[in-house]
Amino acid sequence: MDNSPSSGNPTVILNPTANRGNMARYRALLRSRLESEPQAEYVETSRQGEAQERAMNAAKEGRPIIIVGGDGSVHEVVNGILRAGRRVPLGIVAAGSGNDYAWHTLKLPKDPAAAIERAFTGQLVDSDAGIVNGRYFVNSFSVGLDADIAVAASWMKKIPFMSGSRLYYGTTIKQLLFGYHRCPWLTITLDGAAEPVEAVAKRYVLMAVTNGPTYGAGFRINPTADYKDGLLDICTISYTPLPRALKLLPVVQKGEHSELPEVTFFRARSVRIESQQPVNIQMDGETTHATSYDAKILPAALLVRV
Repeated sequence: MDNSPSSGNPTVILNPTANRGNMARYRALLRSRLESEPQAEYVETSRQGEAQERAMNAAKEGRPIIIVGGDGSVHEVVNGILRAGRRVPLGIVAAGSGNDYAWHTLKLPKDPAAAIERAFTGQLVDSDAGIVNGRYFVNSFSVGLDADIAVAASWMKKIPFMSGSRLYYGTTIKQLLFGYHRCPWLTITLDGAAEPVEAVAKRYVLMAVTNGPTYGAGFRINPTADYKDGLLDICTISYTPLPRALKLLPVVQKGEHSELPEVTFFRARSVRIESQQPVNIQMDGETTHATSYDAKILPAALLVRV
């Protein structure tokens, strides 16, 4: 990783499909702001994966990067920066349905004008990132019910008025009622944890690994997580009958689940997850599936404006 200071003018990447395509205000505010940055590069993405490519090229040139979009766009840009191996300033203007990393981890402004100014001029801070099966993540990854929820949410976003907490809460109820029987059996192995964990197969509702306190548009799954502590925060919820799970949902959403008997918290430098059957995983809202996952923390991998 090249930690030398970046130079050059910023590359601004906007996802035109963010915010359900209602990006006119963001464009107008950016156009005004960029009048004072005549050498900045401004691009709008036209396909999946383009933000990652643009970010990687900009990082290799040592250019600061500003991303205007949702969690998926941030995920792409982070993967571009980290694959480039060059730590350059990253500014984030949240314009998605969840925005957990921007709003709840970094505490960035929700107002677009304030967020844009912060993305250009905010204080630079170190932020951890993580890597799982060769793919980088910045805020969270999880296995189990919540990953199944992320898979379902990807198509429920197409339904009118389904966004933000409404999208995630609605999808969660749907999966609890119709997909709960698929809660997986997992074997978890931790490295660098304060206390050893027996690596035996156990059935879980979910396992969530985060750098920040929330995921899924504000669910406070790891309320005390610190994105600068060099450790992964892990929350597991052991299998429990569906009626009990329905009662747990609002408690977990508010981050008041630390004393529940089904819940265990860990902190570790790395974690391995194994399953006899392929299980879904979500990384910053992006989904895939496999039978095993190897994840580790990357301390201070990013330089972010806050």
